[in-house]
Amino acid sequence: MNVSLRVIAKFCFLLVIIGFLMPIACDMNGFKLADTFMQMDNAKVAMLLYVLFASALAGLVIGVLIMKIKIPVTVDWLVIIVCIGSGIMLLLENSGDLKLQSGAYMMAAGFILTLLVQIISTVKKEA
Repeated sequence: MNVSLRVIAKFCFLLVIIGFLMPIACDMNGFKLADTFMQMDNAKVAMLLYVLFASALAGLVIGVLIMKIKIPVTVDWLVIIVCIGSGIMLLLENSGDLKLQSGAYMMAAGFILTLLVQIISTVKKEA
């Protein structure tokens, strides 16, 4: 089976998901952070965390589906923009209050790799 760069880009979302499950800040993973922010009445940050996780999971599912059915490339870009956009918005909301831990850096690596491989796949016009 020939695996395309487009599929590899989607599997880079695994790094984002793994990072989300690792300590992101305050020795808490993404779910615990979201719960903490909900209790602090900061639903915006909690929702951004959930959107980040859901979009990374959607990207991974799309990677599996691409091998079986044809999915438009615009769907790939939409998922990537939502995932990375929610991560950037979380970073802007943080404003230095929380010390980031290994999970945050793992997610950043996942964002970068996903974006780079997707760009390379688009430049090569792989479908």
